[in-house]
Amino acid sequence: MSKIKPILIPAIIIALISGLIIVVYNLTYKDTSTVVTDKQLAAVTQIYGEGDYSVIPVSEYPDALKNGDECNIPELTKIIKKSDGSIAFDMVVKGYKNGFDIMVGVKDGAVAGVAVVSVGEETPGLGTNTNKPEWLANFNGKTGEVVIVKNKTNPAENEVNAVTSATFSSKGVAKAVNLALKAYNDCGGDFK
Repeated sequence: MSKIKPILIPAIIIALISGLIIVVYNLTYKDTSTVVTDKQLAAVTQIYGEGDYSVIPVSEYPDALKNGDECNIPELTKIIKKSDGSIAFDMVVKGYKNGFDIMVGVKDGAVAGVAVVSVGEETPGLGTNTNKPEWLANFNGKTGEVVIVKNKTNPAENEVNAVTSATFSSKGVAKAVNLALKAYNDCGGDFK
């Protein structure tokens, strides 16, 4: 019995502390799935300007997007709506590495703007150059699948030249744009 006591007391203390941690977590937990973060707000404001923004809850997504039918888009993290009805899709895609967070505004079936929420682990000085507004503006007005090309003098309507030495990161932005257009066009339109 004397050998059990030294083991039993720490076990009880650990169980009490674990229980206390669980209680504190449950009391302080805040669901952020319906919150527009500061970085997301900065990105969507870069696209649509100042205004009141809110997250469209998953329960209000069109059935095709919600049920994961033909519109299963795991890269879609949030849909943000401006008070005037403008929609932006927050996509986390792979550029050179995973975790490249891109906000894509889509209005009337065309790209209204693109902004980088977070460059993730993209290579500093190379992949991070895809964050430049003058390059991101190349996506504005696109309505179909966007293809990244290298050093093309006159790219076609659906083509955008890659950022020099950042082809993978450029393709990541194009993927986010293509997925946002798919979500908008094939999976519910304007989400009204």
